[in-house]
Amino acid sequence: MTQLPLSWSPPRESRLRLNSQAQRILELLRQGPATNHELADISLKYTSRVSDLRKAGYVIEMVAHDFHTGKTVYELRRT
Repeated sequence: MTQLPLSWSPPRESRLRLNSQAQRILELLRQGPATNHELADISLKYTSRVSDLRKAGYVIEMVAHDFHTGKTVYELRRT
């Protein structure tokens, strides 16, 4: 399996146009894992924006979830 650089993104022709909130979430995730609270600071409907990013070809995974506090951690993965 080939390792891609952390700044990997899908080929330009396969990307969907992302709104500004999705772009900001992508920028945050490129810096490293982010919590649902950090994503909600950008967009209260962050799950929809994460879904938009996934549809555009980005691999975003939930890597941790605390059922007691509700804290969830998302991470942009390389494929």
